[in-house]
Amino acid sequence: MKHPPGCHRIGSRTFFTLYAPYAKVLRLALFKDCRDDKPQQLFPLRMSGGGWWEYSDIADFQGLYYAYSIDDNKHFTADPYARALATYNDYRQDARGYIDFTPYDWEDDDFIPVRDPRDLQIYECHLRDLTAHPAQKIPNGGTYEAAQGRIAYLKELGINAVEFQPLMLFANHEPPFKTKTEKVFNDWNPYAYNHWGYMTSFFFAPANIYATGAGRDKNTWCDPKGSDVKALKDLIKALHRKGIAVILDVVYNHISQYNRNPLRDLAEDQYLRLQQNHSGCGNDVNSESAVMRRLILDSVEYWIREYHIDGFRLDLAGILDNETLSLIRDKARTVNPYAQLMGEPWGKRYFPQQMSSLGYGIWNDRFRNGIKGENPRTGPGFLFAAENPERNAEAVFRLLNGSRQDEGGIVPDSRFSLNYLESHDGYTLGDFIRIHLRDSGKNALKDPEEHLRLDETESRLHRMAALMLCCSQGILMIHAGQEFARSKVIVKVPGVEDPHAGEMDEDSYSKDNETNYLNDEDMQINADLLAYYRNLFLLRSNYPELRKAERNNIAPLYDKDNPFALGCRIDTPKRSIALLLNTSPEKEAHFDLAAAGWLILADIEKAGGEDPKLLDQPHIVLDPRSALLLLKEKHA
Repeated sequence: MKHPPGCHRIGSRTFFTLYAPYAKVLRLALFKDCRDDKPQQLFPLRMSGGGWWEYSDIADFQGLYYAYSIDDNKHFTADPYARALATYNDYRQDARGYIDFTPYDWEDDDFIPVRDPRDLQIYECHLRDLTAHPAQKIPNGGTYEAAQGRIAYLKELGINAVEFQPLMLFANHEPPFKTKTEKVFNDWNPYAYNHWGYMTSFFFAPANIYATGAGRDKNTWCDPKGSDVKALKDLIKALHRKGIAVILDVVYNHISQYNRNPLRDLAEDQYLRLQQNHSGCGNDVNSESAVMRRLILDSVEYWIREYHIDGFRLDLAGILDNETLSLIRDKARTVNPYAQLMGEPWGKRYFPQQMSSLGYGIWNDRFRNGIKGENPRTGPGFLFAAENPERNAEAVFRLLNGSRQDEGGIVPDSRFSLNYLESHDGYTLGDFIRIHLRDSGKNALKDPEEHLRLDETESRLHRMAALMLCCSQGILMIHAGQEFARSKVIVKVPGVEDPHAGEMDEDSYSKDNETNYLNDEDMQINADLLAYYRNLFLLRSNYPELRKAERNNIAPLYDKDNPFALGCRIDTPKRSIALLLNTSPEKEAHFDLAAAGWLILADIEKAGGEDPKLLDQPHIVLDPRSALLLLKEKHA
């Protein structure tokens, strides 16, 4: 193979290069329109060795669509390296690559150089959910274009990095519900849709459904004609101008079971592990295969070079082999030395220690479970004063201190611990608290505003959770809407029988509707919590000790008479900071700070403030379900 895979304009010629090791005859099919059944032209490719085929032409074919005919099969196979595509809106997802060599003007844009990942304040979000709610009345809601209108909000909130749920083109339609198809019987998803995007189809093309006017109606073509490429680059450039880094959530571990993915047509025994299902979705990738590994590495490099991506979050990273993970790291940081790399340290194996030793930040599920819990009914965490030896004050101190391996944790140091309490998976933090404290069988659709509004106890728990998260050593992430106690209540959809409508949703992956869409009106209901988060993010930015203190500067504080009392004290030559927590719903907590003169940076009611209150005594008494963040500056 002399030229890179895919379709490229090199010098004065256009090259089409494809790996098809089992093909006997391979033809390039060119279409004037993606809807055409028959190609306008067919050109034979020639074998170039090692299973690779190639065709070149002096023509640029700008604005045409292309696919391949393998052994004169009536079904045309798309290029897995296509950089823009038109796709048919059904579960089979027929696809045509779109040829566009128009250069993009990045102006003076460059990567956001974050030298220490602990300086990140990440906002995980779904692009469509940001602007698709009808109450927002945003023109072209749910698109790349509309998402630019949310940048001012993110900046004001104090976010410096956005982690987008998958934006690579994915299999969004699932087979019809309870209808026999040739491959998969869908008995799990009455919506027959994949909203979140964890089902990558093409590893070089953006999701075309988020382009303005691309076409989303079922059984029609989604055809943005390359405008999706420009629109996503415009969004990234706009985020960078406000100092916000862009991290992509990427799914390199499996492909869809049901769409016509070209990897199956070309060499499924090399690209996939057909008999394994560690992803839970079937069709796990064979990352040890030379061609699959190359595709992943080429994709990583492409998104960094061509889209100025600042980092990646790897979905189910445990399915990928260690050599591929190491090569991803090296490839990414060769192009961008400050590329942020993180992911889920599970899938086939749970390997946080090994993954962090490879240079990746890990989604710290132990932090999430220790503080919030695993299940709001049967497995609450320290936040709820749950009796559990794995979630006692000593264990939670180690979590707040960065989950260090030398203290029984799972990462070498806090640079590798991504701390979070809520993500796209599971209940929102707001719903977790609601279910734990309320009658969870109540239909929330009957009075949405009453459902959303937090009572005093719920508000206190939210603020305490926010304080623990924002004062933890490591990387910080919140999920979109966590800052105002977002609820995901399953809405009723015409034509869909969902017996759980009206309930809070633990797994909303299938719902392209108001179950997932963010609503600004909801922000106003718990506006005081939103302000609390905003001020905490500012404090975390202003006081680096809250996120990256030296270990020997941190000490725990306990109350021997209250197992749910915990303090963290940080002493540096410049200042002292103390976080004091009492999650007990009944008992006071007592802490001795040895000296008076502490300023209150935050309490359970508010954070920040221009005129902080001074504590004139060293002995602190905390009411039940209360917290304090204190500061004492040292003077030379």
